[in-house]
Amino acid sequence: MATIQSPLQRCNAVLRALGARYRLREHRRSPWLTIYQLCPGGKTREVAVHGYAASDPAAVASLQELLIDATTTGNSLVLPDRGAVASAPQNQPCWPEICDAVVRFQRGQGVNMNLAGPFKGKGYFCLLPADQPATEEDVRRFALHTSESLKARLEDPAEPLIPMATHRQGFRQKREVVSLLRRAGFGAIAPQALSEELKGLVNRKKQALVAAGESRRRIPSTEAIEQWLDAVMEEDPLWGWVFAMVATYGLRPHEVWHIAELPDAQGMVSVGVAARHIKVTKTGFRVALPLPAAWVERYALGGVNGERRLEELRRRYRPRYVNEEGVPYDPERDLVMRCDNNERLGAVCCHKLRSSDARAEFELQTKLYAWVETAPAQGKRKAQRRRERCVPYDLRHAYAIRARETTSWNYADVAAVMGHSPEVHRRTYLREISGEQTKASVARRMLTQAEAA
Repeated sequence: MATIQSPLQRCNAVLRALGARYRLREHRRSPWLTIYQLCPGGKTREVAVHGYAASDPAAVASLQELLIDATTTGNSLVLPDRGAVASAPQNQPCWPEICDAVVRFQRGQGVNMNLAGPFKGKGYFCLLPADQPATEEDVRRFALHTSESLKARLEDPAEPLIPMATHRQGFRQKREVVSLLRRAGFGAIAPQALSEELKGLVNRKKQALVAAGESRRRIPSTEAIEQWLDAVMEEDPLWGWVFAMVATYGLRPHEVWHIAELPDAQGMVSVGVAARHIKVTKTGFRVALPLPAAWVERYALGGVNGERRLEELRRRYRPRYVNEEGVPYDPERDLVMRCDNNERLGAVCCHKLRSSDARAEFELQTKLYAWVETAPAQGKRKAQRRRERCVPYDLRHAYAIRARETTSWNYADVAAVMGHSPEVHRRTYLREISGEQTKASVARRMLTQAEAA
């Protein structure tokens, strides 16, 4: 057993032994201690205390007495006068305080820390002058230009700024960073109006892409998916099982690693952990249903084969579980757990179908294609159709359309099974449904209602 040396470690050991919901934390970018609290319902709260340094044993001991008193008496925690809640000044916050606050906020949410990248280490906002107040113009400049040109401009003011391509995934992430700033309490420099402006840029670009026939998803048919899965099972049984799980249950690619229960007698699987303070997937715990159910047995998704495939997948590509501080999760010590490399796990699946890093040997030899209808070429009246390769998320979209076409489930049912809201399901996942599929869905619903009557 490791020896507890620092006053901070000794304090947290005492609080842990008492079963307290409080811990003292030390942050790299702040000299002051932070009180971390697990609130009812699995929510977390962090409050920094100015004037109480982690390097001061007396300050640690003073806060320890306060936390022990709040734990034993059950009273609300009252901070000392010199320890008012520390946050960036509301009138003119500077970037070091903002970066520290945003990182702590995102960790407290128990979600992926990739969005916090610009606020830590050598991220862009960490490189801005520490003695100047943060402005909305700083955020706007970050959102509208490439990261490489922004950092080059910091090193040499004569360097030009290169506009960001607004239809790329990178621009979407920048928009999410702006939203993160606002959710963390810095709406003065990241107002809603800025997010609406950035969203408008995406919509204009998207309209141009739709007009050019470049924006439609590649939705493979159920027959094409089944033939492809049969071939992949022969080529690579492990990845055949992985993509069969994604196609059968409409999973996000990274969710395969977090399957808690393999198919039961009804074919249902459980994804994630049913605890609010443990969030290892994008939208938390849910139960997924097979569609079509015959694929569960056809591809041996459950039973001994399923257990062996899932164990092998986790052994080859290990999920990395961390606590709210971003350090490896310890069940004896930590209350909050999340998975820190879901994006990388999903990228592994993407590279198996369409590698973008010139590693063709990593791809499956058996490709999945779908027909895409594009806008008519110049001078032509008829729309054109072309055959394009699919990505893993196309299997999830195919599940949504298959559910609409072949079942009588309503929007809310399918959305709950897939782990998103009914509005997202209608706006995003049913956008590509064809007229024939809509007609089949309406006919099935009418027939079901007639039989029920």
